[in-house]
Amino acid sequence: MMKSQYMDQYFDQLIEQRTHFFNQFDSRVVWLRPYEDKWSIGETLYHVYLLLKRFRQLNISYIPLATPFAKLSRHKPYLTASPNIYEQYKQTHKKPMKAPPLLIPPKHIQRKVTYSKMIQTLELETKRLRNRVAALDEDLAGHIRYPDPPAHYPNLIQGIHLLAIHEMHHFALCQNYYEAAELR
Repeated sequence: MMKSQYMDQYFDQLIEQRTHFFNQFDSRVVWLRPYEDKWSIGETLYHVYLLLKRFRQLNISYIPLATPFAKLSRHKPYLTASPNIYEQYKQTHKKPMKAPPLLIPPKHIQRKVTYSKMIQTLELETKRLRNRVAALDEDLAGHIRYPDPPAHYPNLIQGIHLLAIHEMHHFALCQNYYEAAELR
């Protein structure tokens, strides 16, 4: 059981939006790119998995380091939601945000992992992150902040919300690209 109702809600949102997304596509098209310069559904899921995994790995050492500083701010107000930084970036810069090299799926990923294995791996990584943060009370999680200027220095609760926003952003892109390319 999670101590933070907001993080619990955002993890539930992740699961819900994935279930909806996974049920929309025929498994025969998941590795087909809708356009040469756009990721396939499988590549997109691998990108989402990489972000989730790197965030979990970061928090193995970051949460213990940030906790003493977060305790100093306890009982002060904190945000529990994050803006859609991907839409903000696109509106400001007139182009989509580029993924850092660490989060780009490797070439020919479909030869290395099946679509069903990709979904299982994504779900397992989500469970690992959820377990890592489950014992943190909301007031503490709201004061563990990340030095991430493009994301407006989010706290842990906002970080989990950003994961959900990030996935929904990519799911919407996939839906639009695949519909336009008539690959459904």
